[in-house]
Amino acid sequence: MKRSFVLTVGLLTALSMGLAASPRRDTASGPKDTLVYGQQLAPQGIFHPTVNTSNFDREVELLVFNRLVSLDSSMRYVPDLAESYTFSPDATVLTFKLKQGIKWSDGQPFTAEDVAFSYETLAHGKFVRGNDEFATKLLGFQDYNTGRTAHVEGVKVLGPYEVSFTFQGPYRDALVKFVNQSVFAKHIWEKVPVEGWLDAIELLRNPVGTGPYKLVEYVPDQYVRLEAKEDYFKGAPKIKNFILKVSNPDTRQVEILNGELDIARVTSWKPNDLKPYTDAGIAFAEIPEIMGYFLAYNFNEPLLADVNIRKAIYTALDRPAIVQAIEPGHAVLAETLIQPSQPVYPRDINRYTYSVAEAKRLFAEAGWRDTNNDGILDKGGQPLKLTLRYDNVDDTLLAQVVQAQLKQAGVDLEIIGSDFNTVLNTLRSTTEPFQLAFMGASYRPNPGTAGGLLWLSRYENAEERRLFNNALNSGTDAEAQANWGAWGKFINEQQPLSVIYIKSQGYAVNPRLVGYSPISIEWFPNVETWYFK
Repeated sequence: MKRSFVLTVGLLTALSMGLAASPRRDTASGPKDTLVYGQQLAPQGIFHPTVNTSNFDREVELLVFNRLVSLDSSMRYVPDLAESYTFSPDATVLTFKLKQGIKWSDGQPFTAEDVAFSYETLAHGKFVRGNDEFATKLLGFQDYNTGRTAHVEGVKVLGPYEVSFTFQGPYRDALVKFVNQSVFAKHIWEKVPVEGWLDAIELLRNPVGTGPYKLVEYVPDQYVRLEAKEDYFKGAPKIKNFILKVSNPDTRQVEILNGELDIARVTSWKPNDLKPYTDAGIAFAEIPEIMGYFLAYNFNEPLLADVNIRKAIYTALDRPAIVQAIEPGHAVLAETLIQPSQPVYPRDINRYTYSVAEAKRLFAEAGWRDTNNDGILDKGGQPLKLTLRYDNVDDTLLAQVVQAQLKQAGVDLEIIGSDFNTVLNTLRSTTEPFQLAFMGASYRPNPGTAGGLLWLSRYENAEERRLFNNALNSGTDAEAQANWGAWGKFINEQQPLSVIYIKSQGYAVNPRLVGYSPISIEWFPNVETWYFK
């Protein structure tokens, strides 16, 4: 989830490999075998592929674990832990043959049992994060979920290095799950009841993986230090030490210019903000259309459960102006939760054009008018006051702009800033009060990736689930076009979650670093081949 995630950055303590208390200033001379990556926010220490919900934990995960398949620069699926994969003609059975000779970081062999366990447990009735659509589509889900069977019928270990997944119907986008989620070690996690995984702090903070790096030190709110796995099956990483350091946005640019950070997120695309980087010869990497920014509504609030209120709020937002002010040239607008670049994006969808007059008309339909001419709409003698929760590191300007725009439409909006994790935890709760909130999420390489985000608004709707499941059950491109289009139009009409924009993700990069080229959700592609010149 978001920048999937403000914390005071403490100095790094002395590292056991002889590193200084903070990564040293980069110089052009001498070998450099340590990469320091600036994290936007601190990870929560949940370094487990199926229970973490923060992109900052996921950054660690992607260095410690592997997936069955990954994406190449052309956005094609390529084997990772898998040697090969085959899909049945009717898109109901997906079979993987696995690479042999791979070991976990504790020396145990990687086998098909690990793969089956990693995905079967998603369907468990007590799985701590609930059951996603992948789990519910597995053949035999219901029997396993309710405890009638010991295993999921659709998950079969065919041999030490072969495993198959059978679904209840066509599942055209099944590979998305395997590129999204890493495989973890059965011999580690089978010892802990599924419902207790989030409580297994020592295991969560000391992950055992097959990936290019192994975690050797985690200091909450400060940094994670990893060391190269010398027996990594793709070859030992050329960069021996990888540090993920929490980077204060107020000092990040200086840290990059001084060589204290080798990679860090660009927080502004404005030319004046980029000029110090370009003057210093700093390189940039950009992942286009990867991060969606959404306005979540609390459907437990009767006022916001009214579709006219949600449409009025959305119509009152001058989204092109917001993009120009915050992400000039590096964001696109979308009228539904699907990325416009997806082939299944509905081209004949209704477009919400900024109009204060139309917003006021919609508010009036819901009974809100400015009866005392004070500029704020009212109903039954009560002014239209709302609160908006937002991340005060990244979203302050966005919140201020939205506050000003809604005031033009007659809404008295109070904005309440806090760190990202606090906002996320508020939305995760089913009881913590909120009205409106900003949340961002990284898009995965499938059209319905944001369909799993409706919980942000505490939204449940049987028709939306029917349409969404129809889309997931698409067996052909033509069916996908029709089914995702129908779902996208429903979201557009009902606005359970409103898309403000979908932005690029940019990174400032040490020009001496060779090989770093992120794409989509591949934040560290081929990291074992990177090196400093």
